[in-house]
Amino acid sequence: MKGYKSKDNAGENKLEELIQRLKNEPMDKIHVRELVKPGGYAHKIVDKLGVKRSQLRRIFAEMKEIFERVKEKGRVDEEIEVKFYMLYPIIEYQKNRGIIKEPFAELMKALLDNLEKYKTPSNFEQAERFLTALVAYMRREA
Repeated sequence: MKGYKSKDNAGENKLEELIQRLKNEPMDKIHVRELVKPGGYAHKIVDKLGVKRSQLRRIFAEMKEIFERVKEKGRVDEEIEVKFYMLYPIIEYQKNRGIIKEPFAELMKALLDNLEKYKTPSNFEQAERFLTALVAYMRREA
């Protein structure tokens, strides 16, 4: 059927679309509704990421610490940058070991690149909202 997208394809397309948007605009310019509501990016892509809930929560915990420090200080300082930049090799290592899959690694790299390019507290807050929604929409492991 022409123009028909399967549910599986729709999630993959949303993932690609979000990655492209993260490359081209600050995360805080993407409306929170688009990111976190049912049917939004987090909801549509969570099953396409190739990551277990426990691993997503580990990455989220690392990011949450960074988000909290940005909130406390109101800016991104050198200490925060070091912790932030260390996420790149962590994600690459986990991908190379097969702990996380390429789609999740690609999304996280795009998100980190976005946060590096647009180092505003509001951008970090929006990223926190998005990751919180991903964790919330992730199905429990059997």
